Amino acid sequence: MAETSKTVDQALTLLLALADEAPLTAAELTRRLDLNRTIVQRLLSSLHKRGFVTRRDRGYVPGAVLVRIAERVQPELRAAAADIMARLGKAVGETVVLQITDQDQAVVIEQYASDQHVLRVEHEIGSRHPMSVGASGRALLAFAAPATIEQVLRKSDDREELYRQLEATRRLGYSLSHDELQLGVYGLAMPVMDRDHKPLASLAIIVPAARSTGLTQHLDPLREAVRDVSDALLG
Repeated sequence: MAETSKTVDQALTLLLALADEAPLTAAELTRRLDLNRTIVQRLLSSLHKRGFVTRRDRGYVPGAVLVRIAERVQPELRAAAADIMARLGKAVGETVVLQITDQDQAVVIEQYASDQHVLRVEHEIGSRHPMSVGASGRALLAFAAPATIEQVLRKSDDREELYRQLEATRRLGYSLSHDELQLGVYGLAMPVMDRDHKPLASLAIIVPAARSTGLTQHLDPLREAVRDVSDALLG
């Protein structure tokens, strides 16, 4: 087995901690990662110098370099989806988000934010969350490999409820969420499938609570957009 770098592993662990919950101070990262404070300070100094983290009033957050890196993820998928997402976002007047899986997490790789309303919601490119949380994550998880589903179920605080949600997602072909990733945000998501009926990504419409009553009215436009993305990728 190839050797790994302890310092690199510590730096990546620190970045993942910031991705999960930022801002975090050096002291908070020291406690969370169970590392020496001096080591954490050195890691932060190096990462800050390279633009991987940025310092704010309340602590450190992921830096702009990570956004540039995220923009290189799945270029074919993003290229196939971008115009379709923009068309969908303009048609429904809401934000459209594209996510993929990374182990047992969902990661935002593309977004179209509509400017038709003063009040709108957005995600951040490169942000991630457990697949058990949010409409986009469950749209991916419901059709994932059985081993992945079982892995996520084992970590769930309410295994039976998550199982019911995944069953409903498979039956309906879409997933709904509210007040999960962000308070006051509602989501409607569907999976983009490959030829073997495995999820390549999920496409979601996210809206503020004030416009949530009309969310399911967007089912047909979302379904058409998902089909168009799949066709653009697979032919």
